Amino acid sequence: MNPYLDSQKNPHLKLKIFLTSWTEVDCLIDTGFSGGIALSASLLTAFKQKPIAYQEYELADGSFTNFKIYKARVRFKDVNKEITLLFTKSREGLVGIEFLTGFRLLLDLKKFQIEIR
Repeated sequence: MNPYLDSQKNPHLKLKIFLTSWTEVDCLIDTGFSGGIALSASLLTAFKQKPIAYQEYELADGSFTNFKIYKARVRFKDVNKEITLLFTKSREGLVGIEFLTGFRLLLDLKKFQIEIR
């Protein structure tokens, strides 16, 4: 579950999230996203919790959208965290600043390397 750069040099992270069981998800690292994790709405059917709140987020196009917010458990390496989770229409997952807090993110686009510790 090491972070990696895709063919377009976008940083990604594979982690495990507890939906109804531990599920590995691949997420784009998005430092412009203040939340924890955003997953595709297609995974919502595997998630049985009720939302704990609603949160408005500004999207990349400048529009604002309200999302149902859930709490979820995630694992990365030997770290377990409880963070906020939301579901979007996108097929791609995002991991944001809330998840990254407490880690050191090293993104070297000169050598095309990424590390999270």
